[in-house]
Amino acid sequence: MKRAVFSIIASMLAFACVCEGAEGRSHQALLRLINSRSSGNPKAYEEAAQVVADDAAAGRLLQQYVIALASRDPDAPKAAQISDKLREKYLAESRPKIQALAERKNNSLAWYLLSLEANDATLLKKAADAGNIQALNAWGTMSLVKALQSPLVDTNDMQKVFSQSYQAFRTAADHGDPNGLYNVGMCHMNGYGVPADGNKALKCFMAAAASGHPEAINNLGGFYRDGIVVQKDPAKAMQFFAKSADFGNAYGELNYALGLLRGEGVEKDPERATNMLHSSAQKGNIEAMNAYGKCLYDANGVERDFTEAVRWFRTAAERGCAPAMENYAKCFEDGVGGLKRDANLATVWNVRARAARGDRNAAAWLLQNGHSLR
Repeated sequence: MKRAVFSIIASMLAFACVCEGAEGRSHQALLRLINSRSSGNPKAYEEAAQVVADDAAAGRLLQQYVIALASRDPDAPKAAQISDKLREKYLAESRPKIQALAERKNNSLAWYLLSLEANDATLLKKAADAGNIQALNAWGTMSLVKALQSPLVDTNDMQKVFSQSYQAFRTAADHGDPNGLYNVGMCHMNGYGVPADGNKALKCFMAAAASGHPEAINNLGGFYRDGIVVQKDPAKAMQFFAKSADFGNAYGELNYALGLLRGEGVEKDPERATNMLHSSAQKGNIEAMNAYGKCLYDANGVERDFTEAVRWFRTAAERGCAPAMENYAKCFEDGVGGLKRDANLATVWNVRARAARGDRNAAAWLLQNGHSLR
């Protein structure tokens, strides 16, 4: 599912015209900025941010509002890394226009943008109910992820959330939205709100990939690597992973790096693999954090560094990565990387790993004994 803030919508052009009268390059840059963040395309995000930041500096209100919101993103590109003072100035100047469009004209995109600034789920749901594509993707994702990360949620309630999320994604996809197509594909892949169906998932990912969606491209690589409704083809899988990685996508980098480590479908190259894992990890990919930590631990393609390995294991573990929890537990068992041997903490982290994989008994044990799930 998409974790990101923005996703594309065709009506953005009309909205931009209402706010600014901007045309051509400015419109397209705004679209790319909004879409590339959520589709996992850092390169396009960076390029678009520069254009939007220039338009904001020229006094365009919509661009001021969007670049101000983007500047709060921990992964904001350089052009969007504006000062707190300038951010507040942009918001103060542009917010009245956005609020007027929302309150007087019930503009669904305006409600969506306001929900981002306020981090307000009620406004987000209002925008989604009004048919805003970004809001449909964001609300569906938020609801689904919340249910998945709450192992004690009743099964019937979880299925209801899955169904509602799927319908939100389906509506976005029916408008040709690449992120909606990707999310529908994930639902078909995992059986969220619909029966699991690899063929339908494949079709959705192919449609999203045709629009240059880096994470959909990465998923196609997974189909050919694992032989999901297609014949296994490691070399073809690596081609998809490489294409996704070329966009700067963290998942494409992860999977291409793992292929380089193992020599699957591509010539083995541990040093290049670890560099790519490091890049993915720096972008927040918790699986890459764990894999890079393992390379540091084992001196695979990089010089051994237990302290750095522990740091990456801990970061990934605290963000919910089960294998990293197990690796972090082993570091407590062995007393490496600056950690003292501690059998109790090792046990807690191993139980957390089981809970992260969906073991409700493990989750209950943690809560009953005063431990957090992470």
